[in-house]
Amino acid sequence: MDKDRLKDIQTADLSDSQVNEDFVLWLKTKGPSYLLIVMLVIAGYLFFVRYQQGTIAHRAEAWIAFLEAQASGLPASHEDVAKSYADVDSIQQLGLLSAADAYLQSIISGNAIGSTVEIVTPLAAEDRTFYLEKADNLYSIVIGLDDKSGASTLLTISALNGRAAVAEASGDLETAEEYYANVITRTGTQYPALADQARSRIETLASLSETIVLPSDAEVIARSNQITPRDEVPVNTAIDSITNVPTTDSE
Repeated sequence: MDKDRLKDIQTADLSDSQVNEDFVLWLKTKGPSYLLIVMLVIAGYLFFVRYQQGTIAHRAEAWIAFLEAQASGLPASHEDVAKSYADVDSIQQLGLLSAADAYLQSIISGNAIGSTVEIVTPLAAEDRTFYLEKADNLYSIVIGLDDKSGASTLLTISALNGRAAVAEASGDLETAEEYYANVITRTGTQYPALADQARSRIETLASLSETIVLPSDAEVIARSNQITPRDEVPVNTAIDSITNVPTTDSE
């Protein structure tokens, strides 16, 4: 009985030893490969988390920069934001549109970019030409970025309207009409109100070709001299005869 028990113990020891040797062999042959796979999975997960955090931070930084550019009102700031954060949402298109709008607004106001309430710099003729060319170029870039999706419709329409406004300011009404027609085509059925607005602008383009002649200073002075001064004496003299108006007390 003791011999059988001893034999079983020896057999168990040999089995355990064989298992240990197999495990050690597995660790030596396949263990490093599995360990490498686990490490790669962990590293990939950490990289993904880090990438997400970086993407969120980059996106927030882009929108903050865009808001700061809007506060400055300088086209160059908007162009820098559009270039630096072209990979974030629609920052590129919005930055280019804002820069072009700033040039166009300067032309409308007649003041150079950078003018303030305290310091106003009139817009020179050569600057006006440069602003028109610059605005038209920026609008054209936005149109070129159109991917024909519904999300980019408003951005493209804004750029087309901008180019039409530049054409109107340059006196090229035929080109302006073409841009308004493109607005109608690009809008489709998505924004019918914007299409109607473009049609209305096409209908009123003809009025812009009419020459408006302003009177000269001499004509204004002559017209002023023709105005008859108001007579201080009342026309109805009967009013002066009413001197005693009876009151309730006098009755």
